[in-house]
Amino acid sequence: SDEDERGASLDGAPAARRAVPSEAATARVEWAADGSLRLVAQRRLSASAPVRLDFGPRTNAELLVARGEVLAANPHDAVIFHIEASTLAQGSLREREQLLQSRLGLALEAELRLHPSGTLDPITLEALAVLSAPPSHLAALARSQVFAPLPPVLELAALATLRHVCLVRLGRYGSSLDEDEEAALALEQQQRRREEQEDQQEGQEEEE
Repeated sequence: SDEDERGASLDGAPAARRAVPSEAATARVEWAADGSLRLVAQRRLSASAPVRLDFGPRTNAELLVARGEVLAANPHDAVIFHIEASTLAQGSLREREQLLQSRLGLALEAELRLHPSGTLDPITLEALAVLSAPPSHLAALARSQVFAPLPPVLELAALATLRHVCLVRLGRYGSSLDEDEEAALALEQQQRRREEQEDQQEGQEEEE
């Protein structure tokens, strides 16, 4: 259920603590003139009706961090990633940057989205094509219509880049609890060494 009747009541209506899709929301939060927040019903509610809030177009990862929960059918859920400029062919970096801006209004390392279903937004596929196209194909891509079907060579390059991104990102996470614990311990040790190095450097500067 997307309801939680343990929330504090508001004018006799129990306030839901769980996020719901926008079409299921019965109230919205807005700023009042005095700077306070108001909870405004979007439809007539009975005294015992739960108040459901839409927390905006957040992915499940964002909801998990902010609210400690996820939605089973979240239309905004997606894996957010970007392509680092340092991984691109440096000779054509400026041309790719200009294409992204002129065609899609995106910066060079803009956030892109992959939906759990595996579908790609047209803007994501187009951006990947710009970022991964062989330099010899950039001029033709610049002359083509935005979101027009891509030539097979560019579509394959875009999908190969996406596959590499997924492998790199997923490769950062362990597949077992033991691996997670080892990774957490390694991060703690790394942070401790960094702090020790900083303390040593500060001590040397004071001696000088």
